[in-house]
Amino acid sequence: MANAAFRLQPYGNRHGGSGVRAWAINGDTLSVEFVDGAVYDYRRHNIGPRLFTAACAAARAGRGLSSCISRHLRERYAARHADHTAWATHHRHAPAPTKRRR
Repeated sequence: MANAAFRLQPYGNRHGGSGVRAWAINGDTLSVEFVDGAVYDYRRHNIGPRLFTAACAAARAGRGLSSCISRHLRERYAARHADHTAWATHHRHAPAPTKRRR
C-alpha cells in the first residue's frame, strides 16, 4: 500500500455553496472530490506550478477552490475517478509520486 497516508479531507467551504466536498495533496497531485462524488486528480505538470500552488492554497484555506478550478483548470485534470472508492483503489495501487528534479 504505497499511499496509505493519502486521504481526502473535508473542504472548509468557508462561503458555503461550493461544489467541492473534499481534497488531498500528495506530492505533485491535488485530488478534489466534488459534491457529485467524482474525484479529479490535478497534477503540477498538467496545470503548471503557479496554478497548482494557487489551487493547493485555496484547498488549504477552504475557499476559492471551486472558482479556481472552473476558471483556470477546467478540463486539465490528469485523471477522473467515478467516486471515492475508485479514487482510493487507484491511489492504493499507484506508485508513490516522486519529486521531479530540475
